[in-house]
Amino acid sequence: MFEKGLSALIVGAVFAAVGLADCVRAQAQQQLRVGFQDAEPGIVRNNNQLGGRDIEMWDAITKDAGFRPTYVILENQSKVLAALDEGKVDVAGTALTPTPETEAKYHLTDTLFMTAEAVVVPKSDTKAYRGLEDIRGLTFATLKGSAYASYLKRVGITAFKEYDNTPSVMNAVSAGQTNAAIFSGIISGYLLKLGKYPDLRVVTSYQPALARPIMAGFPRTATETYDKVNASIRKLNADGTIKRVLANYGQ
Repeated sequence: MFEKGLSALIVGAVFAAVGLADCVRAQAQQQLRVGFQDAEPGIVRNNNQLGGRDIEMWDAITKDAGFRPTYVILENQSKVLAALDEGKVDVAGTALTPTPETEAKYHLTDTLFMTAEAVVVPKSDTKAYRGLEDIRGLTFATLKGSAYASYLKRVGITAFKEYDNTPSVMNAVSAGQTNAAIFSGIISGYLLKLGKYPDLRVVTSYQPALARPIMAGFPRTATETYDKVNASIRKLNADGTIKRVLANYGQ
C-alpha cells in the first residue's frame, strides 16, 4: 500500500513538474503585438470568436517563430501603420506593399499573398476574358473613389458606375444593372466562396493589371524579431501552410 501511494505521489510530482515547465516556457515566450485592419476576410467574427485569414496565418507564423501573439484590431490600414510608428504594435501584419517609401521606413517581410483586381460576371457569361482589350465592351460596377475606378478612367473605359460598398457592387451585376464588376479579387473570391452570390463567378482567365504583393512590416530597429518572423514566413510559404490558409478564404 505504501509503495502504491509513493508511486502515485511520484507520478503526480512528475506531471506537476511538466505542467510547471510548460507554464514557464509559455511565460518566457516573447509577446508579439500584431496589428490588423478590421475587415473580412482578414478578420472574421463568429459568435464572439475571432478568426479569419490574418488570425490563422499569424497563429501559424508566431507558433513557428516562438512568439506569443497579441492581436490588435484597428479600423483601417492607416491606423495600423500609425500604431506601428507609435510603438503600439510590433508589426503591421498584412498592411504593406513595397515602394521606395515603405522599403526605406520599414523592414518588409517576404510576400504573404498577392492582391489584385478581379472581374466578376454572371455565370451565364462564359466568355474567357483575358485582358484589357477583352473587357472594353463591358459596363462595370466598382467602388467609388477606388484604385479600380481610377484604373478604368486611366485606360479609357467610361462605361462604369461607382457604388459606396461591396454588396452594392455585386448586386449591380446580379440585377443586370452592369455586365460586370471590377474590384478586389480577395474580397470577391471570399464572398463567392461563402455562397452569397451563387449567380456570379470570378473570371479566372483574366490577367490583372494591378497585382501587387502584400507584406508585413516591422520597424527598422526590430532586426532580431524581424529575422525570426521572416524565416518562419519563408518556411511556411515553402511547405504550403500559408497557401492552405489562403485557400480557406477563397484566395
